[in-house]
Amino acid sequence: MKDSNTKGKSKRSGRLLTFLLIIFGAVFISSAFMLSKEIIQSKKEKAAFDKMAQDLHTAVEKQENGKTAEELTLEYYKKLKQQNEHFVGWISIPGTSLDYPVVHTPQDIEYYLRRAFDGSYAVSGTPFLGEGCDINSTNVLIYGHRMNNDTMFTSLLDYAKKDYWENHKEIRFDTVDKLQTYEVFAAFYIDIPFENDDSAFHWYNYSGDIQGETFAEYVNQVKAHAYYDTGIEVAEGDKLITLTTCAYNDETQRFVVVAKLKQ
Repeated sequence: MKDSNTKGKSKRSGRLLTFLLIIFGAVFISSAFMLSKEIIQSKKEKAAFDKMAQDLHTAVEKQENGKTAEELTLEYYKKLKQQNEHFVGWISIPGTSLDYPVVHTPQDIEYYLRRAFDGSYAVSGTPFLGEGCDINSTNVLIYGHRMNNDTMFTSLLDYAKKDYWENHKEIRFDTVDKLQTYEVFAAFYIDIPFENDDSAFHWYNYSGDIQGETFAEYVNQVKAHAYYDTGIEVAEGDKLITLTTCAYNDETQRFVVVAKLKQ
């Protein structure tokens, strides 16, 4: 009887082990498939945005018809506006891979959260303006994803180190009809606060045409959270951009970079 019971238990254990191996194998294959699909999709999205940036630079470098680089750049932006009415500007950091169009959909702020410039589905989305502002606002809030393939706003996180800022002090944020250069004066990680936490810094609520005490409060809070002192003075009347992206592997944090328009 003991031998019979032992053999029975052994068979059941063998079947259970085989079943578990099949399950684990299926999960592994499914995960590998999803990962490869995501990698392929990310490469496709990167290639599309890279082409847009390359088309822009090529158009400017040609210097055709005796036009200046500024005129050629603005011509390209007008073409993009014709392709997509939501296009409002172009953001780039010289010497980095951050080089993208920016869109704005005030009726549905996060419309491009998972959409490419042409409106198709895209994990990396397209940089977009936040709520309560437009390209003419005192403080323009711009969101972009942090992607694992180092695209979109991922390189912003390098501003956590002062030596990176020293080599990348300027950010270009052009509008459809104006070329603009901003200088970075603060960068920091920040926890996403609860909406009813009045003691926390709700940086995203300061977008738009902030003035007077509100402007001063925002600048003071930004400088208080900044990881290092850039020595750049900011005063009422300055035009700002606030760039926001996700932190590394932490959905409860954001990384913020604030810059002011160079006069």
